[in-house]
Amino acid sequence: MITAEKNPPVPPVGLSPANLTLPKEGTYFVFVLILSILFWVLLAVSMVGLIYAVFIGFFVWLGNGLLIAYLRSEAVRVSGRQLPDLHTTFAGVCHQLGVTQPPSLYVLQAGGMLNAFATRFSGRDFVVVYSDFLEALGPSSPEMKFILGHELGHIKSRHILKQIFLAPGLFFPLAGPAYRRAWESSCDRYGAFAAQDVGGSVRAMMILGGGRQHGPALNATTFASQLTEERGFFVSLHELTSTYPTLSRRVTDLLALGTGAASTKPPRNPFAYLVGLFIPGGNVGGGGGPVAAMMMVVVIGLMAAMAIPAFQKVRQASLQKACFNQERMLAAAFDQFRLENTRGAKTWDEVVGPDKLIKTMPACLAGGKYTADYDENNGYDVSCSVHGSYLHPKTASGTTP
Repeated sequence: MITAEKNPPVPPVGLSPANLTLPKEGTYFVFVLILSILFWVLLAVSMVGLIYAVFIGFFVWLGNGLLIAYLRSEAVRVSGRQLPDLHTTFAGVCHQLGVTQPPSLYVLQAGGMLNAFATRFSGRDFVVVYSDFLEALGPSSPEMKFILGHELGHIKSRHILKQIFLAPGLFFPLAGPAYRRAWESSCDRYGAFAAQDVGGSVRAMMILGGGRQHGPALNATTFASQLTEERGFFVSLHELTSTYPTLSRRVTDLLALGTGAASTKPPRNPFAYLVGLFIPGGNVGGGGGPVAAMMMVVVIGLMAAMAIPAFQKVRQASLQKACFNQERMLAAAFDQFRLENTRGAKTWDEVVGPDKLIKTMPACLAGGKYTADYDENNGYDVSCSVHGSYLHPKTASGTTP
């Protein structure tokens, strides 16, 4: 639990329920929404894609259900009889943020990790705090109020549902991560408003960076200065591709809330934007947790649903082209035999063999069988049982167009 000496509470300047969500989050939402709608429309055009989407959606639903089952059976549910101090703190944070139906709150042992997350399943919202985070912050501290307020901000902003329906747009380079970072910045404002103590909010961030023992005693101003001092191409690229603002960015923004001043915005390396265009969004390395991981599975599956049918069409076209080339070769051999012998060949053995016009009989890669017919006007026409002939190819349904 936090033992470092605390200064008097400093309420955030200028925050109210009306401006907790940053304007840039709304701007990014429009852009990501357009990208997602275009993707869903393209997916709807392909029936195969819809089948894949339903199949993947079922397993995502199943996985989320198992996660909730794990929480309900393995984690500790907070109530008036179980961890009552934390329950009272959570009720106060819900009241501060205008949450009339508080989500279920659980404490989960996670092997020393300092984290918390919010999720939703079957119309119910859940907030989970890892046990080591509870021990580091204390159940009634401003730091805990900040963390709980941050997670409630995700629920109030419907970020969990947006992760599902906007998943294609969130996967888009630059725009997707920028929108996710805007989420987190907005939710930090929710947390600061819930705690009504900028110092406590900053200490919660410093514990994430420096650990439960040394985090509370770290100099937040010095750490925030890393935002402007530690720059360069790779720092800029990390900022552009991460789904979370950097910790120094978040601490800088929180400190600015204590004075009402504008937050520092250092420039980024312009080449990082160019490279960032080739790095998809939706990474889970920034602490996205199990929900973000499931969203990554959804997006990858949906992209595969679009790519696999296209790949199959290209493969079929390649097989057909190879088959037609072999048919032309066989037809040319039959025509040559007729010219040399003043009669047509009656069997394949007359044109195919070690000392014949074609040394070995070619095989259709799709498993088709070749037959040959003679026409007075067109000469020999070799046909495949799968692809038809190069003169009369078959369509995908196997009929002659």
